[in-house]
Amino acid sequence: MKKLDLNNEQILISLRNGDKKAFKIIFDMYQKKLFYFVFSITKSEYATEEILQEVFIKIWTLRETIDPTQSFSSFIHTIARNLTYNHLRSVASRKSLKMELWKNLTYLSEQTKNSILYNEYQAIVDDIVSSLPKQKRSIFILSKKEGKSNQEIADLLGITPKTVKNHLWKTLQTIKIQLQPHIDTITTVLILISATLLAL
Repeated sequence: MKKLDLNNEQILISLRNGDKKAFKIIFDMYQKKLFYFVFSITKSEYATEEILQEVFIKIWTLRETIDPTQSFSSFIHTIARNLTYNHLRSVASRKSLKMELWKNLTYLSEQTKNSILYNEYQAIVDDIVSSLPKQKRSIFILSKKEGKSNQEIADLLGITPKTVKNHLWKTLQTIKIQLQPHIDTITTVLILISATLLAL
């Protein structure tokens, strides 16, 4: 059989009719050209090979729609270009999804850490405050939990604003000193929580 070339419409007619030899000729003639074309865009040999497989599968699948009178070179390059851009969009989408997941995971981690830190801190402070003398405990609760001013507290308890201020200062120093031993434990818990979340 005389070897056909793409300048002859016969090869495309043969391809339309399902001639595997015609398909092999087209593959041999375009495979290398398309490889360089696709690789110049993807910069990945693996991705290029995958895309080329899709290109020739598509050529075979669409063979009956090929018009032998039209430029086959433009036809196959258009398919290659579209599949390559689809691949790039897919990769970009996956990267975007990963970035979004990482962002959400980081936010979740921070929210969890903040929640744990607050709850741990609050529980320890509550224990410390409950052990304070009655007047100091009342002053602290009125100031920090009810938001009253030193003057308002002084009026309620029948003491001077300066006394209120001194009691608050001493109470805060007591809390700071008693809270310190728990800091390392809380920090360790937060580190373990973070490691667990980021490993998901």
